Amino acid sequence: MLAEIGQSRIHDVRSRAAQERRAVKPLSDQDGTIVSNSAKKSATTTSSRRRTIAVAVVLGVLVVIGGGYVAGYFMAGDQTPRNASVAGVPIGGMTPEEAVTTLETELAEQSNQPVTVVVDGEEVQVMPAETGLGIDYEATVDQAGAGRSWNPMHIWQVLTGGGDLKPVYTRDAEQLRGTADLIAADFERPASNAGLAYVIEEDSVKLERTPGVQARSVDAEDLATKLEEAYPDQDRVEPAVELTDPAITDADVEAAAAEWGEPAISGPVVVKVGDQTVEVSPAQIAESITITPGEDAITHTVDQEKLWTLVQPQIDKLKMDRGTDARVELQNGRPVVIPSKDGLGVKKENFLEAVMPALTSAEREVQVEAVVMPAEFTTEDAEKLGIKEVIGEFTTYFPHADYRNTNLTVASRAINNTMVKPGEIFSLNDTLGPRTNERGYVDGWVIQGGKMRKETAGGISQASTTTFNAAFFAGLEDVEHHPHSLYFPRYPAGRESTIYYGSKDMRFRNNTDYGIVMQAFVNPSSPGKQGSMTVRVWSTKTWDEIYSPEPTKSDFRDGRTVHDDSPECSAQSMSPGFLATYYRVFRKNGVDVRREDFSWRYDPTDRVICD
Repeated sequence: MLAEIGQSRIHDVRSRAAQERRAVKPLSDQDGTIVSNSAKKSATTTSSRRRTIAVAVVLGVLVVIGGGYVAGYFMAGDQTPRNASVAGVPIGGMTPEEAVTTLETELAEQSNQPVTVVVDGEEVQVMPAETGLGIDYEATVDQAGAGRSWNPMHIWQVLTGGGDLKPVYTRDAEQLRGTADLIAADFERPASNAGLAYVIEEDSVKLERTPGVQARSVDAEDLATKLEEAYPDQDRVEPAVELTDPAITDADVEAAAAEWGEPAISGPVVVKVGDQTVEVSPAQIAESITITPGEDAITHTVDQEKLWTLVQPQIDKLKMDRGTDARVELQNGRPVVIPSKDGLGVKKENFLEAVMPALTSAEREVQVEAVVMPAEFTTEDAEKLGIKEVIGEFTTYFPHADYRNTNLTVASRAINNTMVKPGEIFSLNDTLGPRTNERGYVDGWVIQGGKMRKETAGGISQASTTTFNAAFFAGLEDVEHHPHSLYFPRYPAGRESTIYYGSKDMRFRNNTDYGIVMQAFVNPSSPGKQGSMTVRVWSTKTWDEIYSPEPTKSDFRDGRTVHDDSPECSAQSMSPGFLATYYRVFRKNGVDVRREDFSWRYDPTDRVICD
């Protein structure tokens, strides 16, 4: 082929030379004489030979070069340069497809390594695929010089050159920025104010500081730039971060602590009343102070009423001639007003006026004078209560049991002469207090889990039932009562009340315009003789009559037979459960003004066999 190309080009050159000879005109010598035809012919022949030789030489060189060029093209083929590599991965002498496959395999681990974003010691890892960063393997192979080309530089590079190149990277700008925004949002945090708080442990107190936290925001644009710059060689980036102080800083907290926080609990405030003293402890001071974070400062307020309440028990222990409020008591079966009496005491206003400045002062001792204190509830107030007659009364009976005599007598003494002013709520739990041996109560039977068990103050529910019914027939508002789960025939069905300290109470409200005094007494039982408990409500009648017929029973259900092998087992007989319904009617001037309906379902009593 090369020979054919060369012969063709020589033929073209010879044809052009012949044409040039035919176009030559006669020439004159330099002095204007005409050269003879023979001379002209000789000169022309010599010149043509010279040109022919030159052309032949040029054509020969071209033939050699052209042949080598074509040979180089076919030798280079479509392979990559023999010394080519990308990021240290050799791809020389490979086809483009082979080079792409090799790079995808060898660079996969390096190009897919996670990048750790670090902000203030916190770290988040992100994968390149999440950032839209990657390698264009085809473009990388093209860059290395793979593929056929007549470009002599390409042919030369394939045959003799090549070297290590960087990959061609790709970037999805929208995905990169979106991921940077998400990461920046993860690191973002709001400012948190520094704080102060009193921590009270038993009788000790300390002022606890809570450090403030600066608001933090990450520059998402800077993060996107650094993620792109880091790919794929770096595994950590630290974006630009902006920190903003909170409204209340640690310095603000320290200023507040120095100004009033620490001084307030630096020691007790000693209040001298004559030759006696009352100590306001740091714990009491701290408990009465409310610390409030404002917009840009920490403030505090002292709850003076709370502080006064906290120290009241200590003030009450001061030895002085104290006054007493008027009250109404039953004497010889009739209500009698016991007059009020003025006495000495510490006036709240005087106490607080002396103590408040000392709370943040180095001087921790103040003086308060005892003054005459009028009774809060005077004789005139007691006389206006209108306590003059029985408006409600009820009696319950019980079989002989020494524990009942004891426990019901202790309870009746606590109830007796209890005064309930208009609007006040009577609580039997508050009136009796905890039922303990120290208060005079003894063990007796109670219902527990549908079975009878022994417990301190057993049988005390009879006091609750009797008091509830007395208030019920006095027309007073039922606030809380809980019938037993099992029925006891000695009580009106449904219209009875159990009680358990700390969980179940019996309460009523004095919803009249008059005062109330409770009367309670027990007629003890003896062998073969029932005992009884009576409760009366003394006041002024609001209603002519409170009427309630005997409760009705319906929907009876039988119990089960249960075997019990526990040491505390007490055998009991079976009795049915049922639904009890009842009501009360309020009558005035012969007219039924109002009716209230009630109902309660009793569980059946199981037959218990002690094994």
